[in-house]
Amino acid sequence: MTCETMKNIQSTEPGSTEPIVLELPSSSEYILLARLVVSCVGQLAEFEPEDIYDMKLAVTEAATNVIRHAAVRSFHVEYRVLPRAVQVVVVDRGGGFDIGELAARPGEHGGFGLAVIRSLVDEVSVDSSSSGTRLKMIRRATASK
Repeated sequence: MTCETMKNIQSTEPGSTEPIVLELPSSSEYILLARLVVSCVGQLAEFEPEDIYDMKLAVTEAATNVIRHAAVRSFHVEYRVLPRAVQVVVVDRGGGFDIGELAARPGEHGGFGLAVIRSLVDEVSVDSSSSGTRLKMIRRATASK
């Protein structure tokens, strides 16, 4: 499916909030696919190129965190076009982590990826437990020039 095909589907279903869901193997070769989809979704949300770039970087960081830390065979990335915004949710079924500890003191055990993500998107929420982690990001489109 191309970005143009996605746009045609979106235009025939006004107000549609059906998510696009990918299940990706936990391998760095597949991060490119996650980036390509967020680029198309950003175009559907009428994002400027800078907004798309920021979302691609945020998705890269989130996927890289799963691959490095979750010890899972695969993970899900869910994309949703909102009015002038994009929501991306990354879910894994790994062992989770202590959010408070990482957020308070990024360092040798990680935490910098979350800091980067927070700087790139408007809203971030992380739920993590022994049954997995769910990272939700929302980026709103910047005003057109």
